[in-house]
Amino acid sequence: MALVAGVLAITRPWQPKPVRLVVLSDSLSEGMGQVTALQNTWPHLVGARLRAERGEAAQDGGTWLPASVNGQMFGFRTGTAGAGAWAATNKVGVPGAMAGGTVTWQTAGFDSAVVQVFAERPGELFTASSGDQQVGFTSPDAGLHSFTVDSLADTLTVRGDGVVVGVLGRAGHGSVEVYNLSWSGSSTSDWLGWLDRPALLPLIESIDPDVIVLSLGGNDYWQGGDRDRFAAHLRTVHDRVAAAVPRASWVLGTQPVPDQTPAQDWTSFQQITEDYAERLGAPVIDLVGLMPGAAVEPQLYSWDRIHLTDAGHAFIAGIAGPAIEEALR
Repeated sequence: MALVAGVLAITRPWQPKPVRLVVLSDSLSEGMGQVTALQNTWPHLVGARLRAERGEAAQDGGTWLPASVNGQMFGFRTGTAGAGAWAATNKVGVPGAMAGGTVTWQTAGFDSAVVQVFAERPGELFTASSGDQQVGFTSPDAGLHSFTVDSLADTLTVRGDGVVVGVLGRAGHGSVEVYNLSWSGSSTSDWLGWLDRPALLPLIESIDPDVIVLSLGGNDYWQGGDRDRFAAHLRTVHDRVAAAVPRASWVLGTQPVPDQTPAQDWTSFQQITEDYAERLGAPVIDLVGLMPGAAVEPQLYSWDRIHLTDAGHAFIAGIAGPAIEEALR
């Protein structure tokens, strides 16, 4: 197995800078429910739409592959953690991060990968194996670092002393990269806590996104429904991320009305997001107004009548796509 040095670069110098989309959300966007593949979640469907408009293949470009997903209702897997690995989301602040063991991704169809890791001290060693090659990387200091693995085989395995944060898989020469950082069950309180951890803001800074989608509120509603707290937290999440990446445009998202919730109460709570979007001058993904509930369109929803099917994600992509394209203009 050949050992080569890792490359500390997010974008190769001969490639134009891609359009980069970051999504900060919950199960509405992470994919919990009956989705059959990561690429069928609505953020990746929007990415495919943007590529098609540029004359590119739907699967080309960059796809964020978290080390793990949150919950049991997924029809797909991302990374598979080896023995001894443990969830490090709350340690470093990046949803899906894993520590203490190996993580393996299925990478058939990807040409290369940018591996993101977090080291607690200088000198931590990470290795990435794919096919007959092995890439080694030693952290020069504590913090978030990346290295690139070219010529991927069907799997990529990363192991190291620190935290495996995730991987950006690249295919072809697509000019769109989608970083779906969403985490099922998360509220604005969770995201504020993660922003205090050492890796989330540095990761978003390294991505240098063109558009950030912020869609939260359902779990805030179910966790007490404090309107003032949600409004304050939503503002603070935006402000802290915007300070780190000031050139990014923003899109805010509301969430569809669950059958189990009084529609008037839910709509009133979601209005907080719409009011804040108006204040920012940001486009809105208006799912509270435009997406029918499970009683009207059951095919859009999973058995629990809250989470989504492939059809539900495709429906959201049809609404989200124009809002994101507006933000890109």
